[in-house]
Amino acid sequence: MMKVLFTVISILIFASSLHAEEDVVARVNSSVLTNKDLEIQVDRVISKTTFHKDVPIEKRKRYYSQAIEELIIRELQYQDALESGMQPDKVKVDAQMEKIKKRFKAEEFKAKLERDGITEEKLRSKIEKDMVIQAIIAKKVNEAVQITEASVKDYYEKNISKYKQPETVKLRLISIKDEKKAGDMLAKIREGDDFGDIAFNMSEDEYRVQRGDIGYMHRGRLLPEIEDIAFKMKVGEVSDVLKAEDKWFILKVEDKKPEQQLSFEETKDKLKKELEAKQAEELNEKWITRLKAKAKIEILLKTDSTDNAK
Repeated sequence: MMKVLFTVISILIFASSLHAEEDVVARVNSSVLTNKDLEIQVDRVISKTTFHKDVPIEKRKRYYSQAIEELIIRELQYQDALESGMQPDKVKVDAQMEKIKKRFKAEEFKAKLERDGITEEKLRSKIEKDMVIQAIIAKKVNEAVQITEASVKDYYEKNISKYKQPETVKLRLISIKDEKKAGDMLAKIREGDDFGDIAFNMSEDEYRVQRGDIGYMHRGRLLPEIEDIAFKMKVGEVSDVLKAEDKWFILKVEDKKPEQQLSFEETKDKLKKELEAKQAEELNEKWITRLKAKAKIEILLKTDSTDNAK
């Protein structure tokens, strides 16, 4: 089952050193969301959108609107779970706590908790909350998805033109930065040396270990300078030395497949997953809309809703 758009993010154990005092930034019914909650959620958002963890404070503010929205949704989901009578599985919580503790020596674990201003009890509460949220998402969204094979087939037949296998070409490739060496390699191939052997011994790219085999390629996946040539070549044909970007290439076409219509049997598994994901997202959005409609939500922190992280 595909996970929904708002699937619970993996637990972040410790707060950043940037976390400020626990000022209230939003209220969701009777619960409050603090500045510390916000900064932790900003860390989560940043980890999903950029490789850079050390983001200056001013740039961190660009993520505040998204982070507060996600915090509010999580809190609404949690409150709905509690109203439904859901409780965390003690055995699973214990197991997760032990898993975390095993990452540290006993003294290191306690010292880390103290440095980041969190107690073991608070950490356990965070784990319990995440597990309850996961459970309510499973119940309200994932388990509610119903896509029958008949509906998948109906969708396929109404959108059959979308399910075509594009024209593809199976290539072996040699690339090198020295034009003269490329010419020498081509001469050896023309004289009868094995293309794969030459690629393995002399090519300068990651496909060298595969004897130059890059598999089947469709249009749009090759450099423009070599794509048209590759698709015009015949099976078994070897190209001249080709220049693309800052390298010299030699191609060999090993097979070609024309564009073909994919059958329902070939597409049904992938299509079913796509339709399940789409329905799950729709169910999730409707659920969150209902929760917001009956909730009292107050955002106290001023954020620029148009200020999206780039």
